Amino acid sequence: MSRRIHECDHVRERMPCTRIAQAVNDGIFHGSPEVVLEDDAVLKRLQAYLSMSPVAFIGTAVLLDMANLLPLFLMHPHKTLCRLNAPERSAFLHGLLHADSFLKRLIGNMICLPFKLAYAGSPEVHASLNIPFYKERIQPEPESRWMKQIFPANTFDGNESIEADVVVVGTGAGGAVVAKELAEKGLAVAIIEEGQFYRRHAFNGNPIEMMSLLYRVMGLTSAIGNCVIPIPMGRAVGGTTLINSATCYRAPDDVLLSWVAHGLADLTPEKMAPYFERVEEHIHVQECEAKYIGPIGEIIRDGCGKMGYSHGPLRHNTLDCDGQAVCVLGCPKDAKQSTNIAYIPKALNSAAQLFTGFRVRDILTEGETAVGIRAYGIGKKDCSVSLTCSAKAVILACGTLITPNVLRRNNLVRGNRWVGRNLTIHPSTYVGAIFPDRELKNANTIPQGYMVDEFFQEGIMFEGATAPFTVLGLTMPGVGKEYTDLLRAYDHLAVFGFMIKDSSTGIVRPGMRDLPLIYYRMNAEDTQKLVKAMFILCDIFRAAGAEKLILPTFNHPVIDTTADLEHAKRKRWRPMDFILSAYHPLGTARMGISRMDSVIDRDHQCHAVPGLFVVDGSSVPTSLGVNPQMTIMALATRAAERIACILEQEGTV
Repeated sequence: MSRRIHECDHVRERMPCTRIAQAVNDGIFHGSPEVVLEDDAVLKRLQAYLSMSPVAFIGTAVLLDMANLLPLFLMHPHKTLCRLNAPERSAFLHGLLHADSFLKRLIGNMICLPFKLAYAGSPEVHASLNIPFYKERIQPEPESRWMKQIFPANTFDGNESIEADVVVVGTGAGGAVVAKELAEKGLAVAIIEEGQFYRRHAFNGNPIEMMSLLYRVMGLTSAIGNCVIPIPMGRAVGGTTLINSATCYRAPDDVLLSWVAHGLADLTPEKMAPYFERVEEHIHVQECEAKYIGPIGEIIRDGCGKMGYSHGPLRHNTLDCDGQAVCVLGCPKDAKQSTNIAYIPKALNSAAQLFTGFRVRDILTEGETAVGIRAYGIGKKDCSVSLTCSAKAVILACGTLITPNVLRRNNLVRGNRWVGRNLTIHPSTYVGAIFPDRELKNANTIPQGYMVDEFFQEGIMFEGATAPFTVLGLTMPGVGKEYTDLLRAYDHLAVFGFMIKDSSTGIVRPGMRDLPLIYYRMNAEDTQKLVKAMFILCDIFRAAGAEKLILPTFNHPVIDTTADLEHAKRKRWRPMDFILSAYHPLGTARMGISRMDSVIDRDHQCHAVPGLFVVDGSSVPTSLGVNPQMTIMALATRAAERIACILEQEGTV
């Protein structure tokens, strides 16, 4: 196919720096005879994505200008990118992506990612690989009676005031659970949620559309430090439980015992067991079925069998799962028992009220006591409206990255050094492997259903983590034929993930436009865990017969031979060398025995602020080493008992 630069009037009129964009696109896909889209089709699709966000539009324009000028300063004096020929453009971009310099690699990836997204996220590329671009939508069920208890901000004409016994801010693993438990005890509960309530017919399985709908800032919330680590957050009723991979683990006994040793005597494995059992029964925790785990489970089983490693299926909170493969994009069958399915309806059936589209900014106090909240949203005719809720108890369950900033912005828990500190995230990544003789069925099996727990006591946990094709298209390395060949090998691409129990900690502070500013610096111990885990997984894949390995690194990630692998094992790796992500932020309003070591007490109540409670991942004292959903839910179940008891003792309900 010809790779000439097409002059498309529509694109030229609306795409920032059109001529440069065409040159970049030409460089990325040069030498790819099997490329599916022509240049103008990629640019049109990129334009459509950029039109969703003025910030993205401006940022891309700046990047393109930078891309045009970089050759002048780096490899091609007296030539801009537009003046290079196609092979020179491709070589230049390849050099950026594989540079030893972190800054060059960062710039190269930032330049290439929008174009890779436009290409891999197109229906044409999906069709060429027989991957569904949309999941078949299930017809919506009739509205249940409890849905009359939902009040979206866009139905409000003006400011409103309400009263309740308890107001809960957030509907994730902490908020939804404590709201349901308190409502079933007969308390009047108001639930405030910044996102919207979506039913299953809204979940079409398309990553770009669903991430825009269900994730905060398209899932791009990130920690910065000695590496950049995206930490995606949900923004809808159900919180991050709506978009997680459904994996369910109890907090390990040794972690609970370490909390007990620091004064949290009620959190022994024996005392926590009934709460875990209650949650497991409620959300239908069960072992994943082999037919939905798919061939990736067989590959890991074969490799671990030869290596002598412990392995097996994961446990999920699902009911009648049929392997839709889009757990992280909202389950279109409601099989995943996220809190919007398992808890919120029961809370509303017990007379709780849910207010959606409202962002809580103000914690109302009388003296030092919390007595309510004030939240803001967009009402009818796009006017700003407020909701004031007076309550006898205020429960923050906004999540680890938001809750501490709500406390800080309201000047609460003043002088407590732990607010926003102690952040742990379970840094994670993946290794890919090509198996030419195996059909992986990635588009029709659950993304995370198998595990290797051999190294759990060392703080390393392996869990399957096959991302949707569009997301994998962003992470696949290289340009030109190297890149498109990896995409075309999707049916033979095995991807498996791992995470580490981190000893590193980070800090959360208020950022711009109510977004968190997250600083996290990975220490040498955790870096070595990552390196060890990466090569353990490489060896497992090689033992299972992998032909080619794809490392989660920016520099020289494709491993073709044993010699290449041995060379990689001898390399000195740094945090900035890895393509990382994290999904389990914890600890920024930790539980403890006094304000000297924590933000909240053993009843989840803030030190020195009666009536204000924190019930979410921020209350978890330390890194767990396993997925935290079950732990947060069990602690929330326990917290509901404590809060109800406190209110009863005070005679306020």
